[in-house]
Amino acid sequence: MTRPIFARLTLAATCAPLVLAPAHAQLTFTTPGNEAAQAPRSLRERGPALAPALIAAQTAVEACEDRGYQVTVVVVDSAGLPVVVLSGNGAAAITQSIAMGKAVSSVRNGKPSAELAAEARANPELAARLAADPQQGPQRGGGIPILAGTTVIGAIAVSGSPDPGWDVECARQGLAMVVGNPAATQPKAKRK
Repeated sequence: MTRPIFARLTLAATCAPLVLAPAHAQLTFTTPGNEAAQAPRSLRERGPALAPALIAAQTAVEACEDRGYQVTVVVVDSAGLPVVVLSGNGAAAITQSIAMGKAVSSVRNGKPSAELAAEARANPELAARLAADPQQGPQRGGGIPILAGTTVIGAIAVSGSPDPGWDVECARQGLAMVVGNPAATQPKAKRK
């Protein structure tokens, strides 16, 4: 009789870390069914091109790494859909979702997420509306809209540093690398 009890206790002790471990939020997508996968496909919304988005994201990750922070950078188009998701080595999985929320908030509201966070602290109705939207959630600094003239065409967002101000600074450095730098937006020449 002691053996079954011992076996149950061993099994419980072995499985406890799996049950008690914290859940990790990640950027997730729904895989389309066969019918949807075969339907005509619309193009991605207006937004930053892939080459400059990659440069901006890589620059932002490196800027935070230089400060000792492992972060995720997301660049989205005007519909808030990802163009680039780049998680640095050692970045926490949840930073993917947080960066995505910052980017979506910046696109939908046409302003930096830090500015939106300050407004939400002063306006409980705004805070409640944003928190109720699972794609935006509680506001945090680190998202910056990307403009073409005065039109918001996307956003860049950083998550993972211990202070939202550093997230903002890394995002600004990434964006500065491509804005006003024509060489950064040109595709690289293909090797023959």
